[in-house]
Amino acid sequence: MRINLGKVFTEPFKIVGKNPIILIPVFIGIILSLLFDLVGFIGPIANFVSSIIIGIITVFFFAWTTIFFDQYKKGEEIDLKKSYSQISQLLLEIIVLSIVVGFLISLGTLAFVIPGLILALFLIFSPCALVVDNLSVTDSMKRSFSFVFKGENFLQIFLVLLVIFLLGIIPVVGLYLSVILEFILIPYIYVEYSK
Repeated sequence: MRINLGKVFTEPFKIVGKNPIILIPVFIGIILSLLFDLVGFIGPIANFVSSIIIGIITVFFFAWTTIFFDQYKKGEEIDLKKSYSQISQLLLEIIVLSIVVGFLISLGTLAFVIPGLILALFLIFSPCALVVDNLSVTDSMKRSFSFVFKGENFLQIFLVLLVIFLLGIIPVVGLYLSVILEFILIPYIYVEYSK
């Protein structure tokens, strides 16, 4: 199914408006990331460790938000307890996925930045595939890659990510807006258009 940009920029907000519980993992993830970002100022080792922890936190809460959109799509009641139980069972896979994806993107970034951005684009839906399709770490990465290149998805996904990036440039509030948008739009896109 081709991604409809009009729906991508309206429907998730309608869903969140009816089910504000979806924002809980988003805000917890942002707060924890900010805290660990502050820890990174202690020194280079603390910065390295906090970067890894922030990556794991981001993937964990990204996956959790995806579960909420999946519950909504299936017509189920959005349930915080049930979704937390589901995400907790996948904790080990999420940690492994975040480390592997983080390593690949970092490696790609070291190779003149562009390969890192391309890998980030290819792998952005990996946490979504992990929880929605119940795949292994490697299969979720493959699924993310194929989803980005399926049909006309590449251009649509690139445009969504470009909008998120451009919002991030806005002084003071831009970073927070772009993170919130990423946490809402990416899981919605995967849940809505991956089947």
